[in-house]
Amino acid sequence: MNQPTAHCANRTVHDADSHITESGGWMEKYASKYVTDNLDKPFVDLEAIPQLKPVFEQAKKRLAGNDPALTEQLKADLYGSPGKRNLMAAYGAVDGEERRDSLDIAGISKQLVFPGLVFASRFARSKDLEVVYGGSEAMNRAMVDFCAADAERLLSVGYLSLKDPVMALESAKQAIDMGVKSLWLNSDAVDGRAPSHIAYDPIWAQLEEAGVPIVLHIGSGINMPQEYKNTGVKRELHPLSMNVETTSPKDLPVLHHSIERWLTCMIYDGVLERFPNLKIGLIELGANWLPACLANLDLGVSQLGRFDTGLKKLSIKPSEYMKRQVKATPLHVEDAGWVMRSVGKEMLMFNTDYPHPEGGTDPFGDFERSLDLVQASPEELDNFYAKNFEDLMGIKTAS
Repeated sequence: MNQPTAHCANRTVHDADSHITESGGWMEKYASKYVTDNLDKPFVDLEAIPQLKPVFEQAKKRLAGNDPALTEQLKADLYGSPGKRNLMAAYGAVDGEERRDSLDIAGISKQLVFPGLVFASRFARSKDLEVVYGGSEAMNRAMVDFCAADAERLLSVGYLSLKDPVMALESAKQAIDMGVKSLWLNSDAVDGRAPSHIAYDPIWAQLEEAGVPIVLHIGSGINMPQEYKNTGVKRELHPLSMNVETTSPKDLPVLHHSIERWLTCMIYDGVLERFPNLKIGLIELGANWLPACLANLDLGVSQLGRFDTGLKKLSIKPSEYMKRQVKATPLHVEDAGWVMRSVGKEMLMFNTDYPHPEGGTDPFGDFERSLDLVQASPEELDNFYAKNFEDLMGIKTAS
């Protein structure tokens, strides 16, 4: 079943995390020859990975209309097996028309659509700024094209590099003009500048004016540094990992570390004070850490603010900036009800991570069970399933 919960009956539901799955050659269709010729690493040909070849072959056969039975099976169970487990073949993974239909099947009104997170790493880290910003333009155009099947419901996530503040401002304007609905940023410091450096203020002003939020996603910052994984012993992997795993067990507990540093800078250095309508989404980074983060942000100001006079310019507590401007997606395996009770009704958003298997086979049921344990009120449920997403995305609804 695709939507087995009572919470969603007669309630608007938005999905704050989904992805496309890029096929071989997908990005090259949009990137210039200069970008493709000057990459530090070539675009990954996923179809060349032996373990993924059967999945790609199955997907091509189905998308060509030669496996209608599989199509119907996928539509009947979007989140289970073989739905999200098939990635390329999953219904709507590579086709915008199918993705639009998948929202109807699941009962989802609007969905934030991220890249597959494979190709950005090939151009975003380049030392050649023409490659960085040319690659960004290509990815942003590709995402807008995918979502063009229903741009009112499929909300594209583009990429913005802060390597060069002047070029970044032009890149942001370009992305907004082409129809990108949010911009995914790196959360680590760039070229010796803090995330809150005043050189970025024109960019925040541009995003605030356009109503385009910043989104930070797993992969935005360094998780567990590689040297901490060097134990001198070869790591053992289960065959089901297919050797294409990107998030290891050591990464999961520290996903938020880079994000917390970023948030601390953005709040303590006054960015969210100067740009009160700039919205931030924390996506697929978990939420168990949020209660401690809010408490520690407030503690830093209350205990050390007398030494840093810049903190006296903040008009509200750090936790209040968080509740006003930051939204986050809990993982389906976390206790979302407990987190909501700890941080308030203003922050958490429903998400499926479709078509990635990390989102679970029953995201609707997992979140309902957790929220029922704390007897979430109708207002809290409305916020979780819709209103916090609408606030993040600047969506105006009839009162």
